[in-house]
Amino acid sequence: MERLISKSVAARIPLPGGGSPSRRLAVAGLGGGGGVEPWAGRLRAQPRLGPIAARPHDGVSAPPREAAPAAAVGPPWKLLWSLLPKASRAALFLLVALVTGTLQSSIPYPAHASVQSITKTGGLFTSEILSSGWAGFIAGCLHTLSGPDHLVALAPLSIGRSRLESGLVGALWGCGHDAGQVIFGLLFLLLKDRLHIEILRTWGTRVVGLTLLIIGGMGIREATEVQESSLALEGVDCNITSSEPLQTPAAPRKKKVGFATFATGVVHGLQPDALLMVLPSLALPSRFAGAAFLGMFLMGTVFSMGSYTAFVGSCSEALKEKVPRITEKLTWAASLVAICMGIALLVGQFFGFSLY
Repeated sequence: MERLISKSVAARIPLPGGGSPSRRLAVAGLGGGGGVEPWAGRLRAQPRLGPIAARPHDGVSAPPREAAPAAAVGPPWKLLWSLLPKASRAALFLLVALVTGTLQSSIPYPAHASVQSITKTGGLFTSEILSSGWAGFIAGCLHTLSGPDHLVALAPLSIGRSRLESGLVGALWGCGHDAGQVIFGLLFLLLKDRLHIEILRTWGTRVVGLTLLIIGGMGIREATEVQESSLALEGVDCNITSSEPLQTPAAPRKKKVGFATFATGVVHGLQPDALLMVLPSLALPSRFAGAAFLGMFLMGTVFSMGSYTAFVGSCSEALKEKVPRITEKLTWAASLVAICMGIALLVGQFFGFSLY
């Protein structure tokens, strides 16, 4: 039985010399005189070969699957080195996500609410200042241009001048008007319990009427001087007799602009209607909005008066080139209107009615 088992195993294992072991056993038996025991013991003592060295490849058939080289992957440390960048990226991403989540969870909701409330408050504050400033600018322009005494007082001062000079006259008058309004507003804030608005309105209107009479008289005087100088240039001077030698006529005096114009604006600003500038600034919700309204109101007054006088001066300059002696005529007309306006204001105060 043992011989049969060893024979069957030996028959399946190829030997290096080629051929099967059974054939060799038969040859050995024939040549050596029988005895199979030495070969069987040698086969039993031979170690089993692994699957790699089982049979040499004959070059025709496909190699067995187990014959693939196992060392193609490389050593383990090279594999770990190739995977290290990917692992580091993944770890960095997880770390960033963890830190972001921690920060978001650590910030409480009231902090977000406070930041949003601060942003909204800043936007409302800016829009409030801008709206108050534009409202003050428009109110200053309308207040100045809607007053007939303002227009009548400035017309004689700006006729016959260039556009730039007329604009400067109006701006100077507007600065005086602003100064008068500021003075009246401060007096109202300091002495509001002691001031009698009706008495101030009455006397303020009378003073304005007197200033209009003065402005009208000065305008007529200047127009008369210009007319006399133009007649003298033509050789029709009535004051010169035929026996007296002709003298070079003096050039007409140019209208002076200075403190008188500024003072006229101050007088026109000392009116109870200056409360139109003060009261809205006090009624606004914040001091910054009130300051914006007050400052832009003053700027609107200066801008509107400068624009008005520049327009009057440019129109008179344009007409002077086409119509002879138009400057004198316009000055006469504006001065007469100012005188009539002043008389009407004074008469209205005495008889208890108001023109505006």
